[in-house]
Amino acid sequence: MYSNIVLSRQWSRVACFCRYVSTIEGQTLPQPGKSSDGISPPPRIPRGPTDILQALAATVGSDPTAAHYKYHDDPFLIPQSNYRKRAYALSAEAGRKAAAWIKDEHAELFTMREWDPPLKMKTPYFNADPQIEAFAPKPIYNDESKVTEEDLRYTIQNALLEDAIKVFELLGGVDNLNDELKLSLLQLLCFYNEKEPVSMEWVEERWFSAATRERQAATWRLGGLADKIFTAMDPKTSEAYCAIIQGMAKYFQAERAHALAQEAREQGIPLSTSVYNSLLGCVGFLKEGVSLRVEALKSLLSEMNEQGLSPNSETMNACLRSISSWGGGKALQTIALQVVAEFRLLGIEPTLSAYYYLLCVFCKERGPRIDILTDIIADLEKRESIKATQATDTNFFITAMGVCSDHLQDVNLAERVHALLMKDDNYKLVGDAYKESIYYRHLVTVTCKYAPFEKTTELLDTLVPNIYVPEPTVMEEIIRTLEVAGAGDRLAEAWSQLVVYGHAKRTKLVEKLLSAFCSCYTYQEDEVKAKIRNAAADILKYGQLVEEREENEDRRSPTPKLSATALSNIVELCSDTQDKLDPNWTAVEDAIQKLRNEQATGVPERPQALADVAQKAATVGKPELAALAVTYLAECGFEEATAASVQTLGVMLNRPAEEIETLLQEQKSSLATSLHPSALAVAQAYHIAKSGAPAHESESSESDSDTSSDDE
Repeated sequence: MYSNIVLSRQWSRVACFCRYVSTIEGQTLPQPGKSSDGISPPPRIPRGPTDILQALAATVGSDPTAAHYKYHDDPFLIPQSNYRKRAYALSAEAGRKAAAWIKDEHAELFTMREWDPPLKMKTPYFNADPQIEAFAPKPIYNDESKVTEEDLRYTIQNALLEDAIKVFELLGGVDNLNDELKLSLLQLLCFYNEKEPVSMEWVEERWFSAATRERQAATWRLGGLADKIFTAMDPKTSEAYCAIIQGMAKYFQAERAHALAQEAREQGIPLSTSVYNSLLGCVGFLKEGVSLRVEALKSLLSEMNEQGLSPNSETMNACLRSISSWGGGKALQTIALQVVAEFRLLGIEPTLSAYYYLLCVFCKERGPRIDILTDIIADLEKRESIKATQATDTNFFITAMGVCSDHLQDVNLAERVHALLMKDDNYKLVGDAYKESIYYRHLVTVTCKYAPFEKTTELLDTLVPNIYVPEPTVMEEIIRTLEVAGAGDRLAEAWSQLVVYGHAKRTKLVEKLLSAFCSCYTYQEDEVKAKIRNAAADILKYGQLVEEREENEDRRSPTPKLSATALSNIVELCSDTQDKLDPNWTAVEDAIQKLRNEQATGVPERPQALADVAQKAATVGKPELAALAVTYLAECGFEEATAASVQTLGVMLNRPAEEIETLLQEQKSSLATSLHPSALAVAQAYHIAKSGAPAHESESSESDSDTSSDDE
């Protein structure tokens, strides 16, 4: 009975497949024009497997307030800082890499595929339906492996460079390969410079890896396997010369690349347009001086013309890349514009890479302000679509936004650049995560500096924190903008953002925030003032927790301490209350204790603020705190200490200033018996400010002098 079930299921599969094949074979494409029944169906449009999903996504649009799809849609798991985003993405990908490693290292565990119920049959994975080559275990090659040319062809086609070199050695080297495999292996080695590439499957590693940054230095492996294979090839074909020259030029071995190109020309071996493009890109490594480099550039272009090679957009990009690497100045700017004009006569329009190199030539960091970006954006806005042709196309938008922010300081032009990036599918041209972060850094900076406050807050609400997390320098600019606008409510929220974004340990940034609190505190509403006071108190508590943690961990490089000015700002803010039971008074006392114990750097810029706090504390019934503040002023030698002592003691004793000054002139012994301990501490602070020594010390010195005179 079981065999009958299996047979009937297999027969139904075969019948379904036959019906499908017969339907496809008998299908005819609709032809334009009316049929006999008057119906005219449109021609069939070929569709991709994801076209419907793309059409649906276009109707919905992107939600900037939602987290990236790579992060779990859970408020407790969504990372809110750049460090956590990077760690989250890379750790998730590390898990996938671990699974792939297990699949490759223990391929014997994945040789069977279990069918779905009810049969639960097991078949070899290579009979899987459908067969997915990427999920199949990869072959492992070692010294005992028996390999053939098919294995070498497999490794080359899948860009398994290390495996390809191993199989090449197992096959016996160059002498045992046919010319086709020699050329294919040579092209692979030249393209990757004999270095195993990062798999295209690991997107996050390529996005966050610093190794992907472009390095303009000679990194070609001289005397490597590519050189040996090319030397052993006889005869050397045009494809071999093209591969080795492009590889050397790509990794900036310019002299050797030009020498091989000259050798090929002398032997009458034709070279391709791509070879000349690569040679044009490294002219700067071959010649010194602008005039010699320009002559070399023109010479290569003339050789292309003599050999009947037609230039393309990559040729223009190569010329402009060389020119942009030579420096700046009007001469190079004129040459760059001439190159663009010449190629436009040939019907070749500049790509994003070409415009990127033009910006590098015209908009130098310390050069004169030249607005070429407006014309570039106007040209790009006229185009129906912008397509990427080279990897360097992703450098355009980040550079253009940097020009708007630092060079031109034009927020309107920055808005046009951003609108162009958000049009259609252009956002994929922003590049990897590193470039995306720099792009938004420039956008937020120029908006904070030159846009109206309403536009700034709208942009921040849209971007932060899911699309962009501000760096410390950008966060400082945001705080400055909020301070100028007097947005106390947003400033109070800025502290919690510093904690979430991982910037709370940056002392200078926290001090900037406290300074902004103080500058705009007076004209805020009572509710906002309460938020600012709570934020200031929380800053102090956070610092204390960090100090305790670092003391327990015994760190070699602890977090820098807050300055005395910052602690003074906390004291000034938290003391603005008439409620004796307000918990912020605890923060005031802790901050003053830190000042007295020299747990801060420098001295307060506004000692008068501490004098005012002492009077407030005495008014609300906290004489110990008032005495603490006045004593600190006196011990530091501030000139405000004398007046603060008199005023604070007047509040404590409810007497006018004249009586207090008279009282303080009396004998110190009488003061000790008649005053409260807190008032006595204030009196001692007065004498410290007057004489530079506490009252009990002066009394003891007087008694010592009397005793010495009696002895005489």
